[in-house]
Amino acid sequence: MGELVLDNERRREVSTALGMPFGRTRALRRIAARQMTMGELAHALGIDAPAATSVVDELEGQGLVERRPHPSDRRAKLVSVTPRGAAAARKADAILSRPPAGFGALSDVELELLADLLARVVATDDAEVAQP
Repeated sequence: MGELVLDNERRREVSTALGMPFGRTRALRRIAARQMTMGELAHALGIDAPAATSVVDELEGQGLVERRPHPSDRRAKLVSVTPRGAAAARKADAILSRPPAGFGALSDVELELLADLLARVVATDDAEVAQP
């Protein structure tokens, strides 16, 4: 739930902990969730292919991801996380999964209701995006 209500303070905390801009952390977390092609990564991040290449170049230079030839499409490269990258992604996930401090004032019942409401909002947004 904390990730659904992401504030700038939390982004700064992740950036500081990982020593990289939040956008790079976002890319790393996507790749840690599943290996993907450069094109899939660009699409997932909402950026163009050259920008995705720059992101992967930087992450690869830090030893967080690696590129390999795609097994069935020799034109494509697969990007996967390294053990060091997986550890960094887990660290970011741990920070982002903590609810904002203000949530401490809510009861368990209120938190459950809020989580249900946020899940409905996300599901509605996902359904609208899926429709042409």
